[in-house]
Amino acid sequence: MRKAVGPKAYSIQRETAWRAPGDARQQVLALKRRSDAGESLASYEIELIVRDCRNLINGNPEEAWQALQRAGMRPDPNHLSRLEIGLGECAALSQDPTLYDAPWLARAAEQGSVEAQLLYSIDIEAVIGPASTLTGRDDELQAWRQTSLRYLHALADGGNVDALSALASVYDNGFNVARDAVAVHAYRHVLSRLDPRYIDETTLARERRALAPEQQQKAADQADAIYKRCCSL
Repeated sequence: MRKAVGPKAYSIQRETAWRAPGDARQQVLALKRRSDAGESLASYEIELIVRDCRNLINGNPEEAWQALQRAGMRPDPNHLSRLEIGLGECAALSQDPTLYDAPWLARAAEQGSVEAQLLYSIDIEAVIGPASTLTGRDDELQAWRQTSLRYLHALADGGNVDALSALASVYDNGFNVARDAVAVHAYRHVLSRLDPRYIDETTLARERRALAPEQQQKAADQADAIYKRCCSL
């Protein structure tokens, strides 16, 4: 569901649980035909089903339960039974590698799912694997970086607030690109202009003071250009 933030900008909200009760493999198969036909929402919903099962299977629920008890907490007595039911519902899916290991997130993103493109840009492990496996895979890593930035810039230009925020973080942390304080301030200025609750004026003023005068002007010009693309009709 899209929530308007001004005349053009918007955020995405998903209010339902990742996966409804029932056999997860059958849920995936029920969506697969729509996914194969190019429906991005179906592909993303499959990704959420698989992700939910993977989190259950890899999460070691018994150990987590014991840790809560050792900490003196009183876990919900029905928690483990619900987990047991969930694991049973995920068993057939986890044993079908053609479904369980398929690149649903990349497919959904390529098909145009906003949620998938946002998740693709921040979850490198889901796309190309854990950090421990990336040695010698520079080409794949570079391809992920380029695709992530392409998605984020396209979404930001289309008014997606989460993409605007993600780009501010990208340029702040220098994860996919060189660090750029001017770009960080420009994107945060746009977010503040959309809604001061995203970035407060105190934070903006502190960032502005850290920039040289010419950088401040450059950031202001960039913010105006970004706002015209993303947020004004």
